Amino acid sequence: MPGAGRPGAADRAVPDRGGLVPLAVVRGATALLAVLLGAVVWDGSAWIAVPVLVAVGAAVLPSIGFAFVSLMLLVVAYAVNLPAGSPWLPVFVAGLHAVFVLYLLLAHLPLRGWISVGALRGLARAFLRIQLVAQPVALLALLLGDAGSSLPVVVGGVAGFCCWVLWLVGRGRA
Repeated sequence: MPGAGRPGAADRAVPDRGGLVPLAVVRGATALLAVLLGAVVWDGSAWIAVPVLVAVGAAVLPSIGFAFVSLMLLVVAYAVNLPAGSPWLPVFVAGLHAVFVLYLLLAHLPLRGWISVGALRGLARAFLRIQLVAQPVALLALLLGDAGSSLPVVVGGVAGFCCWVLWLVGRGRA
């Protein structure tokens, strides 16, 4: 019998954690995904240490600033290091979107705690709905890879992302 021999041990409430996932697991998975994406785009460079440290920092310390820098390191490295028409584009789009969604989730949760599997399923469903649009666009970009420079698209995406971050920071101060 659990708690036998210890006074009051059987009377203590032990929370049922069935259906819950530790946030440490979600943070670790987020950092690992960001590091794997960084490994693809930094391909053997010693500079991979910078995005690795920032990705781990962004997953462990919930901060919009860390998340922003981590995502920008991945996006800029992809734009600079991988050629237009790279077959990694669909994988990178899905991975970057997953890291983005997980950073947003973790920015609003405590460092330690639990999250329900149902909440993660809902997040996964929303992720997949967006990927239903993002993946065909990525495949179209692959087909049109030689149609011109992707620099305007990258600059537009970075500008939009910067506006979003500034909006979040401004909203947090209000």
